[in-house]
Amino acid sequence: MTTFKSLFKQMFLQKRRYAHLVLLLQIFAVIFIFVFSINSNEYKSLFVIGNKTNNWDILFWIGCYTTVISDLIFLGLLCWQNEKINLSQTWQLVPVSSIKIWLTNIFSSLIECVYIFIIQVIFGILVITFDCLSKKVNFFTEITKSAAWNWSWADFEGIIELLIYLISICLIVFTFVSFANLLTRTIIDQLPGKNTLIIKIFVMALLVIIAVFIAAKLNDQVLFMYYSRTKAVDYDNVDLLRISIVEYLVGTIVLGIVNCILVDEFVETKIK
Repeated sequence: MTTFKSLFKQMFLQKRRYAHLVLLLQIFAVIFIFVFSINSNEYKSLFVIGNKTNNWDILFWIGCYTTVISDLIFLGLLCWQNEKINLSQTWQLVPVSSIKIWLTNIFSSLIECVYIFIIQVIFGILVITFDCLSKKVNFFTEITKSAAWNWSWADFEGIIELLIYLISICLIVFTFVSFANLLTRTIIDQLPGKNTLIIKIFVMALLVIIAVFIAAKLNDQVLFMYYSRTKAVDYDNVDLLRISIVEYLVGTIVLGIVNCILVDEFVETKIK
């Protein structure tokens, strides 16, 4: 019987190469944009913050912008890899249940996101460190001053909340993509005649539109219920981030249960 540890290790190593590829492309993009911007005042102004901006500051902001794009690309690659594993005959030959494979698949992708995030943060800290050395200022003093950091629980709470929010986004994206793909496969398998790629794309697009519409309506209802039960609250200070976290985590659990049912009852038998 294959253990969770060995199964997770194989999936993690298989996906890690995409993390390294995205990081390598990001490094090339940062270097290219940096060289291009320092030779062009027009583009350099896009990354200049304040009057005392130096090359390290420009490099840092270029890294921030490219990180957003790189992470979105990496998220798409992980979704693609997840679905390859979910519907792979090779992975289905592993002596474990399909549900366990799916759960391990999602968890390994989440850890991949943590992996690339940590590397990007380390690079960011290194750039900030060299920036502080060039300005001859203390690293911790500069960070505390620029980020208005008071070393209080409220500061740590905000960071923890933001990290949980990022994790919940990754989970809802992974589970939703699996839901759309698995449900599309299940529907297509029930249709008579030859199923072409166009039909599959049409069915998946229709499912995505319906799911987004339902999610938007549910979000409106949740916000309406929240506001109606807290009439005395200052709406400008409502923590919508926490509401989004709860919605994403609940959606992840619901879609995860549906995905497990689809994998166990419909997809697994068709693959085998």
